[in-house]
Amino acid sequence: MSSQKENIFFSIIVPVYNVEGYLAQCLESILCQTFSNFELILINDGSTDSSLEICQQYRQNFHQIRLIDQKNGGLSEARNKGILAAKGDYIIFTDSDDYWIGNEVLQDLNNLIKESNPDLVIHEESRFFSEKDVACKYNQRFIKNKSGRVEDEILNLVYYDLYVASAWDKVIKRSILIDNQLFFPVGRKSEDIEWCAKLLQHIKTYSIYPKSFYTYRQVRQGSITAAVSAKHIEDVYAMVKEGLSSKSATSETINKAIENYWACNYVVILKDFYVLSSKTQNQIWNDLVSWKYLLQKGRNIKVDKVMKFYSFLSFKALIFFLNGYRIKTVFFKKYRTLK
Repeated sequence: MSSQKENIFFSIIVPVYNVEGYLAQCLESILCQTFSNFELILINDGSTDSSLEICQQYRQNFHQIRLIDQKNGGLSEARNKGILAAKGDYIIFTDSDDYWIGNEVLQDLNNLIKESNPDLVIHEESRFFSEKDVACKYNQRFIKNKSGRVEDEILNLVYYDLYVASAWDKVIKRSILIDNQLFFPVGRKSEDIEWCAKLLQHIKTYSIYPKSFYTYRQVRQGSITAAVSAKHIEDVYAMVKEGLSSKSATSETINKAIENYWACNYVVILKDFYVLSSKTQNQIWNDLVSWKYLLQKGRNIKVDKVMKFYSFLSFKALIFFLNGYRIKTVFFKKYRTLK
């Protein structure tokens, strides 16, 4: 046991905030793993329900658990605390209302990593709407090379939504995060967007995990991703603006991939434009118009879908159309959770 603690391979970071109804399932799905060389870092972020008590109970029974209790500081601060506390060679992020499927996930990841020692392992999530409705898009079927140099495949990884703005679908070498000070921006919503863009400039090799084990719960009441607020979109706008004007990478291919990545997030702003106040809409309008060059086929499958309509709609009409699509999607997701 002591040797495992001194030589930890995986550090699994789970921020916890008011998830008493889901936390046990999350923890059980990780603690049941057959591969034991891991630590589970729980950061209780000022929960006001029984989440802290649940964490404490599990810590008493499982030596792999390390518990950090802090005042509410938000998801970014909690994840950053976890990164700094982590001892493992690789870091895995998991949200406390999500869960894993299978007890050999870490063993499989360990075997995959032993093959090529990649900087990054990408895994595709399954989306949970109800017990009868859990699905994975499985876009990795379009990727020929399941491992290798990031530069050789990154345009396809971005195009097919395999490299996206999520922390929890990536397994990353801890040294890359620490050496390059890759921490999540505090005080921003949708903080994964900026973090993933910066990470892309520092990873050289990758592998794709062949199965879907991560189950991402959709439309959960109280979840920060259940509803889009003006703050979310304002922060996405700020991140896209900063990202488009930031220092370029040394590789033209990586630069192109980053631009395509921002194009996908630009579409998010257009889709949610009417969530913003009229004042904010007017303030950002000129920037949105100047970024229309991001609307090109071949950048990302989502952008390609938008281009089908932009080919015969004006820019203003496109935004209005996307707003209707947003409303339809919200209702459809809620409908799926009731099935």
